[in-house]
Amino acid sequence: MAKAQTDNGWNSSAVFKLRFDAGSEIHGATSPFLYNINLNLPLANNQTLAEIMSWYWISFVIHNDPNPLRAPNAPFWPSYGGGGGEENIAFNTLAITYTDIFVEPDQQNSPACDFFDAEGYLSFGNY
Repeated sequence: MAKAQTDNGWNSSAVFKLRFDAGSEIHGATSPFLYNINLNLPLANNQTLAEIMSWYWISFVIHNDPNPLRAPNAPFWPSYGGGGGEENIAFNTLAITYTDIFVEPDQQNSPACDFFDAEGYLSFGNY
């Protein structure tokens, strides 16, 4: 999905992609870290991660970019389709695990995943 948004020019805004392998590791696993800074939920038991995640989201809401207000101990989150420069290498994602936060090449950026982009979108408006 992220690659399709950057390849086809449908989105004029920057795209940021995250691989989140902490918490419950299911859809919405970031929520306990974003909405419960006191960490009373069993699935969000890392105060440092909660602060980093919260500041990425706050920065994104205010600036449409997770970086300007990120926590001092948070790494730069590169724009997925950005080109050039040290901090904007194309098709990188921010990876978050139980023990680390780092930038990595997108594991889903492959010809096999490009198949879905090639199929396009279906419109069900006039049937």
